[in-house]
Amino acid sequence: MVIQDKEKFLIDEENTIETALFKIENNNHRCLIVLNANKKVVGTISDGDIRKALLKHRLLSTPIKEVMNNNFIWLNKDSIDKAKEIFNNLHIFIIPIIDDKNNLEEIIDCY
Repeated sequence: MVIQDKEKFLIDEENTIETALFKIENNNHRCLIVLNANKKVVGTISDGDIRKALLKHRLLSTPIKEVMNNNFIWLNKDSIDKAKEIFNNLHIFIIPIIDDKNNLEEIIDCY
């Protein structure tokens, strides 16, 4: 399903872990898509990524870019039909649909 309110699922790489926690709590999907200053998709951050960072004694004030997953799952418009299989096999909750320049086109979720 395509997510209509993308803003709930986006965070700037300069934002903090604390900000990410608040956004994740409010979107109920356990994950955010990370954008750089040019609004390009550069990674994802999940509640699990944050938990790992906190266990490594990272502070809540740590920028997302230091703890995000930059080896993330994404699709382009031509491969969107693979989404269901990815959701089922990898147990993730959202997938960014990006173009060849890492511009975000859509976000799909598993619901």
